[in-house]
Amino acid sequence: MAHSAVLLPTLTPNTSPNLLGSLHTSLHTPPPVARVIITQSVESVPFQRVTSTPTPNAWASRLPEMISGEGFISQQQNRQLGEWALRQIYHDAPLIDDPWLQYSLEQLCWQMNASVRREAPLALVVINEPQINAFAVPSGLIGLNVGLLDKARNIDELASVLAHEIAHVSQRHFEQRSDEKNKQLATQVGGLLAGLLAAKVSDGDAGAAVMIGTQTISANQIAAFSRAQEREADRVGMQIMAQTGYDVRAMPSFFALLNQQHPMPTKRLIPSFVMSHPLTAERLSEATDRARAYGAAPTATQQNAANHAARNTLFDQLQWRARYLAKLTNRAELIQAVNNNARNLQNANGARLALVMSYLDTREYAAASRVLAPLQPMIANLSDPLAVMVAASLDERQGDARAALDRLTRLSRLLPERRDVKYALADVYLRQAPSRTNAQAVMDLMLPISRQYPTDLHVWQNLTQASEQLSKLSTGSQQTLYQANTLRYRAQVEYWHNDLTEAVTSLNQAKRLAQSLPSMQAAPVLASINQQTERVQAAHRFKPF
Repeated sequence: MAHSAVLLPTLTPNTSPNLLGSLHTSLHTPPPVARVIITQSVESVPFQRVTSTPTPNAWASRLPEMISGEGFISQQQNRQLGEWALRQIYHDAPLIDDPWLQYSLEQLCWQMNASVRREAPLALVVINEPQINAFAVPSGLIGLNVGLLDKARNIDELASVLAHEIAHVSQRHFEQRSDEKNKQLATQVGGLLAGLLAAKVSDGDAGAAVMIGTQTISANQIAAFSRAQEREADRVGMQIMAQTGYDVRAMPSFFALLNQQHPMPTKRLIPSFVMSHPLTAERLSEATDRARAYGAAPTATQQNAANHAARNTLFDQLQWRARYLAKLTNRAELIQAVNNNARNLQNANGARLALVMSYLDTREYAAASRVLAPLQPMIANLSDPLAVMVAASLDERQGDARAALDRLTRLSRLLPERRDVKYALADVYLRQAPSRTNAQAVMDLMLPISRQYPTDLHVWQNLTQASEQLSKLSTGSQQTLYQANTLRYRAQVEYWHNDLTEAVTSLNQAKRLAQSLPSMQAAPVLASINQQTERVQAAHRFKPF
């Protein structure tokens, strides 16, 4: 299904017209929509469906019809609220900024989203907080704390939480209220964000206190409604899991574990997921019965064995990569995990790759090479994208940027849909001495991504840096054009960081430069600047409360 996009025209003068290697083909159904903003389209990645999906009894099998009615806030307001929330998060939340982790989690989420929603999700963000939490915001903004990746015991448990959140969005639970309660919707979203952002400037308990306070007010106002929504999200979430080949029993088992480890107390703070998704005994019992109705988990038949193995390998890499990035592990733990899995390199190399990165951080390149050595066969045949990207990092750190670029270029040609690989390539180019060739290579990599994924902050940062390099290497009207584009790209960074005044300033400066260009060059630039300016002004006018 097509979605309109906020297009930024290509305005640069010289823009040029294995298990894990096939993980993208084994994990995902080709969704008709694409990642990040509602105006995007998800990368089309095939998915081998499990052929033996159990059929539960009638009360558990059917997804409810999409809810409709005049009580919903408008789609435009919904989108504005979602983008407003995303800008707050980009501006203040402690985020994990890792293209591989982002891409891998998006693909997992977007596959499940495509099974129940026609609309593309707005974005996925990973919060660098150790508490177990996940949340959803209208328009399909999905967030999860790194603590969820740390504590989940398998990919089915991770999928169960994400499916539950996707169910809240697909059933439009934030929006099922009368028009006079629309302000409560914005207040609830604002309270959720306040709890997230407070954690950045204080300890986790302060953030939880803000979140608990806001959510308690909302719960007191619509408590029965919330309980019904939670049961529906459990039911729809299980249906999503079954349709996409996950073990539905993971949902009640993981929720029961959370409830056991973090019971609802009266005088102490608790993980926000438990507070925002109350795990009552009745709800847990009902979820357990519903999961039982699906029967046993699908067995690893010849058709889906590779899919199971790929998912297990992905989870191992996700978990250890997240722990490394969030500093939730240490070198001793990584070494122990590597030793424990020394004979299972194919399915459990996440700790090994994290250990290599740990050695790179301290410039212990010989140790990094030694730890990476057992993975060289899968690196050479490009069957493990993360291993190839880690090997490229080692090449570059050792001073061989050409080898790093060669590895990543071959991987990108094999897997052209993976923008995380393109980001890795662009980052290597940008870390080299500035040259027209390198900067133009970054532009050629990033411009298509900017049109598909306009809410992705990384793409605008890379375009700003590359365009600035090109402006310094150019003269005359060509230099002016690059300078105007640099300011346009910088305005996108400022917009998503919620620095709206700065974004307007950058766009005004870009407009003055563009007006000095010959008319043929100026027209498309000015049209894009005007479009961006209108969007920033609309965001400035939008008042969620």
